[in-house]
Amino acid sequence: MKPRANDIGQHLVKLRLNRRLTQEQLAAKLQISGSNMTRQVIANVEARRRRVYEHQIRLFVKVLRCSFDELFLGAPPEQKSSLSPHSRPQRR
Repeated sequence: MKPRANDIGQHLVKLRLNRRLTQEQLAAKLQISGSNMTRQVIANVEARRRRVYEHQIRLFVKVLRCSFDELFLGAPPEQKSSLSPHSRPQRR
C-alpha cells in the first residue's frame, strides 16, 4: 500500500471552519502572507487531490495560528504541566 503524502486535507477543513473562514478568505490571508494559493488550490488540498509543500504547510500554520500537530494530526498540542521545571511534587 502506498503511503499518503502530507494528508492534511480533513484537518485543514476543520481548522478553517473553526476559525469561520471560507476557502476564499483563507486564500486571501495566505496571499497576503506571500503565497500564490487560490481558493481552488485550497479546495484541492482539502479534497486530497493536491500535495502540500513544506513552505505552504508553514504558511497554513502561521495564518491559521495552529500547531503542526493540529494540522497533521487534528489534535491540539499537549497541555504543559502546571509544575515549573524547578518545582517538586509534594509527598504525602
